[in-house]
Amino acid sequence: MPKVVPEYKEEAKARILNTATEMFIENGYKNTKMTEIAKKLGVSKGALYQYYKSKEKLLLEVLKSGAQFRRSSVFNNMTHEQLPRLSTKEYFDKMIRSTSKIDKFGVEIAGIALRSPELMKGMRNFFLEEVNIIQEYFEKAKMAGVIKSDTDSRVAAVSILSFRSGLRGFMSTDETPETIYKTWKQQIELLLKEIMV
Repeated sequence: MPKVVPEYKEEAKARILNTATEMFIENGYKNTKMTEIAKKLGVSKGALYQYYKSKEKLLLEVLKSGAQFRRSSVFNNMTHEQLPRLSTKEYFDKMIRSTSKIDKFGVEIAGIALRSPELMKGMRNFFLEEVNIIQEYFEKAKMAGVIKSDTDSRVAAVSILSFRSGLRGFMSTDETPETIYKTWKQQIELLLKEIMV
């Protein structure tokens, strides 16, 4: 039997992680079976278990990878010129609605993680990955001279995500969408006024 080269193993693991991430977010963790992941990948369930000994171990790797946040983050491909537009309705909709499935997944995993310290740590890292993405964006914007050099990029990133999380909670209340958007606009404009050159 030929030896499996390390590059192939890494590529296979990446494919498994990407597929599992998509399926966990789309269908929920509990509703996604290892056999379904294997089927979508075109491999046997046994082959999947060679890489990940259990569905929980696979979930832990999904949480550690943070790949989905990298792909879905508004800040992933946003240029520095687009930063002033963060307060617009277009970006509000992206920030509030683009990660709604990820949030639903997060709520499900939070319940499971209460019984597993290892999963709890992975879940925290999963959500902190988005803070890291925005912080990196602001660090690059500082180097480009777009935001003030004394801006605390981490605080700015946490501020944006706090606004988003708080306002997303109001989406399930009787508060009007107009009020929620106006709140976003006002808070983001205040933040941008504070940090932009």
